[in-house]
Amino acid sequence: MLKTAMLIYNPAAGQNKFRKIMPKVEKLLLEAEYDVTLVSSTEEPKSITKIAKEASDRGFDAIIAAGGDGTVNEVVNGIMLSSKRPVLGILPVGTTNDYARALGFHFDPLVAAKQIADRKTVQVDVGCCNGCEYFINNAAVGRITEITYAVPEAEKKRYGRLAYLFNGLKALPNLKPANVSLEFDGEHFEGSILLGFINNSHTVGGLESLVKKAEISDGYFDMIVLKKVSPAKLFSLFLLLKRGKHLESPDVIYRRVKKVKIDAAQPLNVSYDGVYGGKTPYEIENLHQALSVFADVHALKSNQF
Repeated sequence: MLKTAMLIYNPAAGQNKFRKIMPKVEKLLLEAEYDVTLVSSTEEPKSITKIAKEASDRGFDAIIAAGGDGTVNEVVNGIMLSSKRPVLGILPVGTTNDYARALGFHFDPLVAAKQIADRKTVQVDVGCCNGCEYFINNAAVGRITEITYAVPEAEKKRYGRLAYLFNGLKALPNLKPANVSLEFDGEHFEGSILLGFINNSHTVGGLESLVKKAEISDGYFDMIVLKKVSPAKLFSLFLLLKRGKHLESPDVIYRRVKKVKIDAAQPLNVSYDGVYGGKTPYEIENLHQALSVFADVHALKSNQF
């Protein structure tokens, strides 16, 4: 059965990785009976979101994002802003490729293209921010969130995922607490925190031990908030994180929630899927199974990814 697919690629992602394999990917999809349209992003801000919305409005059956988490986020926003909802596909050619891993996609984009060609899909949750912007993997609040979108491109190309770790470690000595107000599913917290994560999947920044229980289709976010702690306590929490025991700490708030409201005495940066999302106040809501995505269904069921 012939299906129309627009493949939107970020030419700068992964050291121009996709351009090198583009003919092979196109051939694979054509052999799988997809009528493929290839479109590159431009230097215009949010160009991918605009392209994805137009493709959705035009009735494409699928939109495939070839790039990193930022590219995927822009495509998701384009789809969600349309009244039509084509299937989302992901070819992981970025630095961390968090959500592609959450879907069980192989790190090799050529293998991932074959997985898309299998046409297996799942319905997944989408995060809605302030009623107008969307994320598919996670949102974060706090000053340390700046490292996700401030890492120089040259460092990402040179070090890959480690670039985020290096910049995170450099930021830790200057990590200052913030006074916040959080409302979530009937609960309220007011106090000083270092950072907060609202997760839709189990993998964030290449780290798969942050919220191992998180599921992409259950209608809930897995929220983690780190309260104000000393540098020594922060280091001990990092050791607990490595062992997957951090959620048991009294210095960590962990809840499964459907909606979160975040406010702060001084406006705090918010990021989602590694993209700068503005400043607090913010309201984040889970849209249960709002999007259809290609996935390795076997990997999802066996959790072997």
